[in-house]
Amino acid sequence: GTTAVWDLDDPTLGSDGTQTVVVTATDGLGNSSTGSDDIVVDNTAPGKITGFDAAPAHEEVALSWDDPTGLDTNYYGVLVRYDAWGNYPQYETAAPAYPADETAGDGEAFSGDATSATHGIVPRDIHYYSAFVYDWALNYGPVDAGGQNRATNYWLGDVTQSGGGGYDGEVDFFDISALSSGYRRYDANDPPVPPHDELDVGPSEDGHRLGIPIPDDEIEFPELVIFAMNYGVVSARIVPFLPDTPADELMLALSEVRSADGTIDVAIRLEGNTGEVKGLSAEIAFDPTEVEFISAQMTEDMDSPIAPVFFWHGENEASVQVDMAVLGTGMTIGGCGDVATLTFRPISSDFTLEFAEATLRDAANEELAAELGGYDSKGDVPETFRLVQNTPNPFNPVTTIGYHVPNEAPVSVRVYDVSGRLVRTLVDGVVEPGRHQAVWDGRSDNGEAVGSGVYFCVMETPDYRGSAKMTLLK
Repeated sequence: GTTAVWDLDDPTLGSDGTQTVVVTATDGLGNSSTGSDDIVVDNTAPGKITGFDAAPAHEEVALSWDDPTGLDTNYYGVLVRYDAWGNYPQYETAAPAYPADETAGDGEAFSGDATSATHGIVPRDIHYYSAFVYDWALNYGPVDAGGQNRATNYWLGDVTQSGGGGYDGEVDFFDISALSSGYRRYDANDPPVPPHDELDVGPSEDGHRLGIPIPDDEIEFPELVIFAMNYGVVSARIVPFLPDTPADELMLALSEVRSADGTIDVAIRLEGNTGEVKGLSAEIAFDPTEVEFISAQMTEDMDSPIAPVFFWHGENEASVQVDMAVLGTGMTIGGCGDVATLTFRPISSDFTLEFAEATLRDAANEELAAELGGYDSKGDVPETFRLVQNTPNPFNPVTTIGYHVPNEAPVSVRVYDVSGRLVRTLVDGVVEPGRHQAVWDGRSDNGEAVGSGVYFCVMETPDYRGSAKMTLLK
């Protein structure tokens, strides 16, 4: 064949930098041919994550950290490991340690290129998190207090008791009724027992309503204050819905995300958002003789139990209106990315979509200034590099990955597993301008079928890097 794979675990590749690798191929008759190429050697671990934060939510933890891209020349991603206390609700056993390295702890909370994530996890517990930067050579950086934090995966005061309420992500009337049934009935000599032991949420660390509970075998005024603070208001301020980090100015743009079966999906994309956007209203205009509107839906990234989002769309003959907002006092959208997807059926090969008008509002209902960018299908050459989300997703076992190339350039499209290990190279070479597709059949480079799970598709050019999460279900 034309492709071979070597295990390079054993050789020591010396100091960092560019090194030449020589390969000699010999056939059964002794004929040989030698070739060489340069590779980049990286044995240096990245720097430490800073600004790591963990905030509670309903059956998940909201994680965020400072931009890590400058912590390594060959930066690839961030790994977050966690360790659970395992003694809800009283936490009478010794607390766990923060994971000390990339293999420690109970498991993986996140792996990928982002500055925020949500760790969905049950049952209820206090979780200790450590974040590590890793590079393309899978060197993992160290961690200290700047890359560690802990949080509950539940709201203090959202208790389960007979008579109603339950783990519903809210502190409401039923939870207050449960508090009344156990209020000032216990002390250290007669500690609360199930179900009243869940009421013992105070005092909390630093007295914060979102802090770590410090049960003291009493259900008294500290508990009342925490229930009162969380009553009807249980959420982190900024919801880390979207995966991308802000760059440039605030902007709403239209961009193609997939094309199949005679339809095209165009995303409404929020760029340059540093957490100030609470809601948006946008009217997208089109020529009905060129394209037909089919449907509109909010993206999965905007659907989170941390806070609900109101989404509405309406249409007329030549435009579609999309309105959406995060519900809750002070709640805003965190991050940048696709907030909604519009599906059209092209009637003509050439059509345009543009914002007739658009408004963005912040948490104080003040209007935000933002640039607007439309979509033009004219010609086969896209304006920018873009990795298109695979379809279908989830898939079994074949999926199609689109990618856009505005000018002739070296392009690679590769599939990696959650540990950063290369699974399959789909594209690697100079690509002509245009809209292209690559098909992955769920197999590795050596032809073996891979298992179910999450994989990352990464597209790279000299001027662009994009990634997309794919889910293989068998």
